Amino acid sequence: QDATCLSVGTDQGYQIFTCEPWAAVHSASDGGVGVLQMLYSSSLIALVGAGARPGDSTRRLRLWNTRTDSSVCELNFSSSILTVRMNNARLLVVLETRIHIFELSSMRLLHTLETVPNRLGLADMCPDSERCHVVLLAAGVGQVLLFDALQLRSLSTLQARKSALALLAISPCGLLIASASDRGTVVNVHSFPQGELLHAFRRGAMAATI
Repeated sequence: QDATCLSVGTDQGYQIFTCEPWAAVHSASDGGVGVLQMLYSSSLIALVGAGARPGDSTRRLRLWNTRTDSSVCELNFSSSILTVRMNNARLLVVLETRIHIFELSSMRLLHTLETVPNRLGLADMCPDSERCHVVLLAAGVGQVLLFDALQLRSLSTLQARKSALALLAISPCGLLIASASDRGTVVNVHSFPQGELLHAFRRGAMAATI
């Protein structure tokens, strides 16, 4: 979120590194981690198991304090958790057909969005807690729903691509949206929330997975 740390989940656990200077600052080996999200460079992290062992459920979200090495909160869901995003105000949990939005300070469920099937877990939320801009799959092919997670309201729908989306990201300030289709030849950048196409970066002519 602030480019100061890198967190990596493995089939054995997870590791956290500082970027400057490069150094390992924390690690754990108590079960596979499939989804890992840090809250900036703080001691709060969100963990989802890799599902390789019975205790590593892909349906359980754990908020963990790395400083005290203790659990803050655990939540179980009806299906596998594909993506987790959080900032100082909100926590976003992405399942294949719905997205849950929580208030981070209390872990109170604020809103649930029903979505089209989203097996890749495509969704993103900006780290800026004063904006809490969210992008997620909309109903139409290649469409993106622009959502305000602070006010809990939809803002607009963007036709980002002509074919199915393969990647979706929002900038740290929450004002730029990057998207790539399943062809992988062009990365488009649109404005948030206007949806104006600002840039189109061509990777090449051959199809590829981004």
